[in-house]
Amino acid sequence: MKRLAVLAAAFVAALVTAPAAQAEKIRVGYWSSGVSLGFGAVLQSGKFLEAQGLEPEFVTFPDVNAPTKALAAGAIDFAIGAPAAASFSVAVDGLPLSIVLATQAAELDFVVPEDSPIQSLGDLKGKKVGGSPAGSATAAITSAILAANYGIKPGEYEAVPGADPRLAQFLVQKDIDAAALRTVTIALLKDAKLRKIGSFREEWAKITKQDAPPVLGVGLMRNDWLKANPDAAARVVAAMRKAYEFGKADKEAVAKALVAAANMKEDDARAYAALWDGIYAVRLEPADIASLKTEFEVFKSVGAVKGELPDSALVTAPYEASKSIK
Repeated sequence: MKRLAVLAAAFVAALVTAPAAQAEKIRVGYWSSGVSLGFGAVLQSGKFLEAQGLEPEFVTFPDVNAPTKALAAGAIDFAIGAPAAASFSVAVDGLPLSIVLATQAAELDFVVPEDSPIQSLGDLKGKKVGGSPAGSATAAITSAILAANYGIKPGEYEAVPGADPRLAQFLVQKDIDAAALRTVTIALLKDAKLRKIGSFREEWAKITKQDAPPVLGVGLMRNDWLKANPDAAARVVAAMRKAYEFGKADKEAVAKALVAAANMKEDDARAYAALWDGIYAVRLEPADIASLKTEFEVFKSVGAVKGELPDSALVTAPYEASKSIK
């Protein structure tokens, strides 16, 4: 009888402790055609989330706004680079989602064909200007720059949406007059004859009086998952931080991940990897929160967002807790 009692007690203890030993599941989404691709490929191939005791399911999307929509629908739990403008909008609308990280800097340049008569951004009134689709941070930042620095309102130029490769093709074919392209894209367009007429960083500094690029993408998390898994949320951020540091230290490994994930040519992958430090971030310090709030107000001034951004939309707990995770 004593032996049976001991076995029964052990069985009950196993039942009680078993759930704690199980890895928390998390569905992670990212845009597979934009800047998110590089970070997503490294995060996934390096198994950084698994190293933190998590069980991730990665979901890729061909559209820049799709991860945000998937979060709102409960189809994923975390987007590693949701557009800042769309994230602001869902926060204002009261959707149960939280910004837990600033993850992508808007390192883009405005370019025109080499032989274009356009000499500055002030010449873009009435022109066709390519960029990411409406709802993206790129589109909102472009509108803010043209309106605030050159007096060109959104209705005074034609916004042509598209992914970077398509926009570059439009430029070469002279189907559009100018485009806002990511620096990583421009680095890959070795044969395209394009001329830079401005940069997001320089133009944004004129608006904010700060020498820092605007935030392009954020880490957006579903509130239900965050509340149910506060410890796991901190480990998600820790995994993101470790992936970022890995990318800074080993550009060749980043290039290999891109070759494998995107079937990218080795030279192109190395050019992409070389820009890692400038296009990615994993932060949510007080300065980042202030920057995001300023960005919201700038977007609001040109009608890209409406309402008021609630303080509750910016949740620092996972980031702060991640600092103690080795």
